[in-house]
Amino acid sequence: MMNSYLNLILKRPLIPILGLIVISVYLGLGILKIQLDSSIESFMPKHDTEYIEYSKIKKIYGDNDRFVQISVAHKNLWTADALDSINNFLVDIEEYKDFDRIKENRRMEKFHAATLHPPVKFEDILVQFSDDPPFLRFLKRKIPEKLQIKTSLDNEEIRLIEKNLLANIELKESNIIDTIFSPLSAKDISGENDTLETYDLIEKDENGYRIIPKTKEEIDAFKQRLTKNPAYSNRLYATDAQTGKITDFGVLIKFAGTLPREEIICAIISVINAYPELEIFIAGVPYVAKNFNEYMQKDLFKNIPLIILVVTFIFYLNFKSLRGVFLPLATLGMAEIWTIGLMGHLGYKITSVGITLPPLLISVGSSYAIHVLNQYYTDFNLISPSDKRSGIKAAMTHISVTVFLAGFTTFAAFITLVTSHVSAIREWAVFSAVGVLFTVFVSITLIPCFLAILPHKFPKALMGKDKSRKITFVDRLLVIIAKTAVSHPKKIYVIVGIIMAVAIVGVCRLKVDTDILHYFKADDPVKQNVTIAGDKFGGGWGFSIIIDSNEPDGVKSPEFLTTIETIRSWLMADENADLNIGRTDAFTDFIKRMHMAMNNDDPDYFKIPENRMDVMDYLEIYSGDDDDSDGLIDEFEPFVDADFQQNNIHARLGHKTDDRVGTTKVKYILNKIEKHLTATLPDGYSFTVTGYPAIEVQLAHYIVTGQLTGLVLSLFIVAIVIIILFRKFAAGPLALIDMGVTIILNFGIMGWFGIDLDMVTSIIASITIGIGVDDTIHFLNTYRHYKHRDIDIPDAIGKTIFIAGKAIIFTSLALTGGFLVLLTSSFQPIILFGILISLTMVNTTIGSILLIPAAIQLTGIELDQKHQS
Repeated sequence: MMNSYLNLILKRPLIPILGLIVISVYLGLGILKIQLDSSIESFMPKHDTEYIEYSKIKKIYGDNDRFVQISVAHKNLWTADALDSINNFLVDIEEYKDFDRIKENRRMEKFHAATLHPPVKFEDILVQFSDDPPFLRFLKRKIPEKLQIKTSLDNEEIRLIEKNLLANIELKESNIIDTIFSPLSAKDISGENDTLETYDLIEKDENGYRIIPKTKEEIDAFKQRLTKNPAYSNRLYATDAQTGKITDFGVLIKFAGTLPREEIICAIISVINAYPELEIFIAGVPYVAKNFNEYMQKDLFKNIPLIILVVTFIFYLNFKSLRGVFLPLATLGMAEIWTIGLMGHLGYKITSVGITLPPLLISVGSSYAIHVLNQYYTDFNLISPSDKRSGIKAAMTHISVTVFLAGFTTFAAFITLVTSHVSAIREWAVFSAVGVLFTVFVSITLIPCFLAILPHKFPKALMGKDKSRKITFVDRLLVIIAKTAVSHPKKIYVIVGIIMAVAIVGVCRLKVDTDILHYFKADDPVKQNVTIAGDKFGGGWGFSIIIDSNEPDGVKSPEFLTTIETIRSWLMADENADLNIGRTDAFTDFIKRMHMAMNNDDPDYFKIPENRMDVMDYLEIYSGDDDDSDGLIDEFEPFVDADFQQNNIHARLGHKTDDRVGTTKVKYILNKIEKHLTATLPDGYSFTVTGYPAIEVQLAHYIVTGQLTGLVLSLFIVAIVIIILFRKFAAGPLALIDMGVTIILNFGIMGWFGIDLDMVTSIIASITIGIGVDDTIHFLNTYRHYKHRDIDIPDAIGKTIFIAGKAIIFTSLALTGGFLVLLTSSFQPIILFGILISLTMVNTTIGSILLIPAAIQLTGIELDQKHQS
């Protein structure tokens, strides 16, 4: 079959080359469609019971877990100037809530009027909006400064400004912001005249604009109103632990639906940057996810050129010729374009796992290209210039079969990860496997066709003075390795046994962590923002504890409400500091505040009423807003269902006893809470604990089980394939020596150095098998080729190491160099991934050219010759 294929492409080599170029152009257009996705939805299987429960709770109570928490401070917080700045800051964010079509149309009409008659200056546009300060500020922060200072704007520049305005309107129209809760926009409860009414902490004028306090008396009155409600402490404001003085205002932004939140986070960050006089920190999962995607994009654009630069150097180091650089680069470039382009055309997104695809495919492409081109130069003298194509076909037949077998086995190893429950890993499995097939196809097509067209020349830099091939450092190293493998096989395996014993202990210490914040370096501004803002206001993410009374209106019972308060007290108790709960919010805060308001705002009455009728009366006379007309007061919606049967205790995760609250810690926290509720919850009540952190714990479980399943399945498939290929049962275990040792050593290193098994490092084992088997098959197939020329085992090993070993070493250099580029990543786990994979490549290389030949020398195994077509 391989002979027939080579005959076909070498008959008219220019046609396959043009065909490959056309395919590359078409699939390359798909790269323009590629998007990034780090959301939990890109990982979790939709049929998972935990995920289904999480989705159900979100529909009832909204997305309470993935909010944005902003901490706002000023060096003179309680002054009119500071409050004015904070108010402007809030107004600018509130522009993205409650879309007003009429107002936006009026703004566009004004803009068109200002730009109708040239020449147009930016100041002319601003004049039109002198009565619209929020829009004026938007123009100043959104329009590039170079346009703001121009004396005249041309038509193209005006269209650019208009494009920005229309994009901003489209973002507002999505109504993605559900709630903005801040000291200047919050309401409190008044119990005057035996009624329960809400009032604004900051009064508004007849146009709905806030009347910001100016005098000391007004500011003091506002401070008194703000601090009257005990529930607002550590929610609307943060205090200094030593003095008790208010140091920061808190702004909580909650989002509606499941719309992408990256654009609104960009808008919020743009507003934050426009107020340098304010000290602002931001926390929350949407903020982290936005920066995560941004960093991934930077990594992609930064790493790929660096990887190509590294492999280019390796190509030149090996072949020392222009074609020796161009042909492998063209091969891996096409395979990369085909795979990533196909993802774009099919609508798949690049996740935190998928970000490893580009360096992986470049490295794998380097491997196959090096082996194919190395075979050409090895058989150079056997190729007659007068019948070059026949000679190339003869040289390519053996190596093309070997590359195909190696590629097929790598494909099988990668595709086993489709058994994972994690959708992002399944997608990675499919496209990495397809990418391998693309790489094999391009390498055994493009390189032979180009060699058939190019002049038959050997690189002068690789020739000595007598026109013979130079003996290089690598050649001398391979001779030493061959002698060691043949002369000291037992010593080699004694040393390996000791190393494995130490590594196995490290494997037992391995931990799992999928905390997305862990991906950022300790000194990264994103991590610092999240830590500071989160800790000031109880945490930057949270989960829900749903307590079900199992009867309609059961939430209105004082006994039930008291149970909720007991649970909240237990969560926040000093003896449970290991739970790292920064604060809790629940429906009981409203009932306690109503009770306090109906008792002359006496703080002693900030508690649950003893009489059920009091609770019923309070809810009956409370005049809260119901803007969505669903029959439930808007303020209650995050905490109770429409039937008043269930109560949602929203618990925020902060840092009390642990600097890092990752998956292992979250699992401990959730388990402890569930055990406590199981033991203490009164009869008739039930509970559910769910939320974003709970989903991450389940995700960690899927990572571990998927890793073990994929690992076993990969090793089994590789062993079966090799047994079939070599028609020898012993060939299977022989081939697994290299990969087995490398995998154990890899996980051992992770365990000993405290490197977590996460979304990225979880795929290392499959990559190890997939790439490691390439070296193994190249070695075993080459050994079989020489052994059946009636050469004894030591000589056959020496010959194999000298021929195949050189390509294996340079392949390893390309792979190692390619993955070491990941050290420039913005993400800590990606950096660790690069280091671990590089070590893995070194270990698989040592295994294939030292451990496998040593095993052959010890066992004397024979590999049957298989007919190659």
